[in-house]
Amino acid sequence: MQEKFDWDRPLMHRAEISDMEQVTVTATAMDAITGSHAICVLTEWDEFKSLDFVAVYQAMVKPAFVFDGRNILDHAALREMGFIVYGIGKPMDPFVRKS
Repeated sequence: MQEKFDWDRPLMHRAEISDMEQVTVTATAMDAITGSHAICVLTEWDEFKSLDFVAVYQAMVKPAFVFDGRNILDHAALREMGFIVYGIGKPMDPFVRKS
């Protein structure tokens, strides 16, 4: 018997144990950020608006990217710190654009 709603998601499958081995859960955002190349902000939670982005930048591997899916961050300030920033519906960093 099919699981509830399996019929309308034919390409989705249950997570295999090997899939879950690739997932890491951390206690804090900074734990997740440390050593990463990119941050994807996909929520409007205040926790992500108020991160210490200077410390965040220092903890990341360079180049450091921010993908702001909710456009809640100050992109100009982040670029000034050294981040490469992409905001949904916003212009790309000037050096990324073609001449």
